[in-house]
Amino acid sequence: MKTFRLITASLILLAFCAKAGAQQTTADTAKKTQAPKTLFFNAGLQYISNLTYAGRRDASSVPILLPTFTLISNKGFFISGIGYYDLNGSSSQAESLSITPGYVFSFDKAKEYGGAISATKYFITSESPIILSSFNATIDGQLYMNPGNIIKLTVAGSYRFDKNNENDIINDAELSKEIWVVRTGKNQKDGFKITPDATLYAGTQSFYQTYYTNSEVEREVTNPASNTSPINILFPNQPTQTIIKETVTTQKQQEVKQYQLLALSGSMQLAYAIKTWQISFTPYLIKPFNQVNYINTANQNGLYFLFTAGVSVTF
Repeated sequence: MKTFRLITASLILLAFCAKAGAQQTTADTAKKTQAPKTLFFNAGLQYISNLTYAGRRDASSVPILLPTFTLISNKGFFISGIGYYDLNGSSSQAESLSITPGYVFSFDKAKEYGGAISATKYFITSESPIILSSFNATIDGQLYMNPGNIIKLTVAGSYRFDKNNENDIINDAELSKEIWVVRTGKNQKDGFKITPDATLYAGTQSFYQTYYTNSEVEREVTNPASNTSPINILFPNQPTQTIIKETVTTQKQQEVKQYQLLALSGSMQLAYAIKTWQISFTPYLIKPFNQVNYINTANQNGLYFLFTAGVSVTF
C-alpha cells in the first residue's frame, strides 16, 4: 500500500489567506471609506522536489508543480483547488486536480487558539505516477494553540479513503515558531521571516506479513528394479513403488494493519512578504520509521531531503 503526505499546499495557503484577509479587513475598517471585504482570493504556484505523505516516499515519488487557487470568506469558510503537474522529465504531464472545501475558526479574538476542518476530493487517475493516485478523498481536522506567540503547537488528524478501500488514519503533532528577521511596511506586516518546524507523524499502514506452515504429505517413490536381488528371486511380485511421508514447509502471507510511528520531519521556511505577495522556500529533512518495502529493506528508513518553493498573491 502506498503511504504518502502531500506537503499541504492548501493548509499553507489557508494560513496565509486568513492572515492576509485579517490585515485587509483591518485596513479597510481604519479608512472607513468602504465596507470591509467579505471575500478574498489567493493564487499561487508551488514546486515540490519530491512528493511525499506522512514522511513517506516510494519509488513513484516525483517532483511536482502545484498551481493553487483559494477563495476564503471573512467568516472563515473557504474552498481551494489544486492542480498537479508531474515534472518527471519527458513523461511530464498534468495529473488532474483536487478540491477542498473547509472552515477555519478561532476560540479567542487574539486568534491564539483555533483550528480548521476540511474535506478533499481527488480527481487523479490510478495510472498516474504520483503517489496521490491511490487517494479517493480525505477528511482532515486540526487544532492549534499559540499562547503569547511564544511557540505554536498543532495537532491534526486525517482519515484517508483509498480507491481500493484500504482506508487509513494519520495523525501528526507539530511545533513551530514564527521569527521575524526584518519588518517593513507601514504596519510592519511585510518583510523577511523564518519558521523552524518539527513534526511527528503516526498512523495506520497496511503491509503483508510472511509466515510459514508445516504439513505432512504422502509421496510415491519408485523402487529400484533388480531381478537378481534375493528378495525379488524369492518374492517376484514385489510392488514397484513405496509410499513415504515427508514434511513440507509452505510460505504464506497475510495482510496486517497497524498503528505505528511513521516519521519525524524538520523544516525551516524562509518567507518574504511584500503587501499582498509572498515568496517562500522551505528545506525539509525527514526521517521515516517502520518503512515498508515489498522488495527489500535497503535505505528505507534513511534520512532524506526535499524542498518546496512557491509564490502566492492575495487580492
